[in-house]
Amino acid sequence: MKRVTRLISLSLGSILIGMMIFPLSALTCEFTFNHDRIEAQIGTVGEIGIQVEKTHNKCTLNPPLDYQFEWEGIQILGETEWEQTGPQLHEKWFKVSLSSIGEGFLKISKNCSKEGYSEKVLPIKVIEGEENGVWQTALNGEYPYDLQREIAIENVFAKPLVERDVLKVEELKISFPIVPEELRNYEDKVGIYFYIYEEKAVPLLIVSDNFLYRFDHYAS
Repeated sequence: MKRVTRLISLSLGSILIGMMIFPLSALTCEFTFNHDRIEAQIGTVGEIGIQVEKTHNKCTLNPPLDYQFEWEGIQILGETEWEQTGPQLHEKWFKVSLSSIGEGFLKISKNCSKEGYSEKVLPIKVIEGEENGVWQTALNGEYPYDLQREIAIENVFAKPLVERDVLKVEELKISFPIVPEELRNYEDKVGIYFYIYEEKAVPLLIVSDNFLYRFDHYAS
């Protein structure tokens, strides 16, 4: 994923709350997101930037930028490496898709010998999509994204069964790079978009009444 040096808005009619530019300086070693919080429709795609300002010349973390990330309600589609943007400033960007309706977050944390444990949480609220949005389009049986190449896209709507990293729907078996936790023991029907390559089903998208997960970035 190529680093983006300017802040951008989430697409698809999103509503960004408290958007802010990274501060040029800070009094302590701290984490800063490029938004105070995010509220947008399910399926919205955009970028979230994280800046770290360090006060110690000799950082005890190994490697120096060994921070931990946790998230809920979003899907990580890509990320940059850490890039130094100032004497004690480092910056990283995530490309994300808002994947699950409800309250979510993106959290960065660290635990070092000099300052102990610290964290920063970006609150994220995912709301239902509009009628012409990607979520409703996918629920209505139409694949909502453009692909880099022409392929024959198929879909099936049925109750899924997950065994390890394999999703079984009727006679269909699909292996996933990462199986969303919501699919495990899921009781309702889901819509699965896929194509056949070398006699195997390759996933593109999974959608339900409350989540949407993309896999086209693996297939392209």
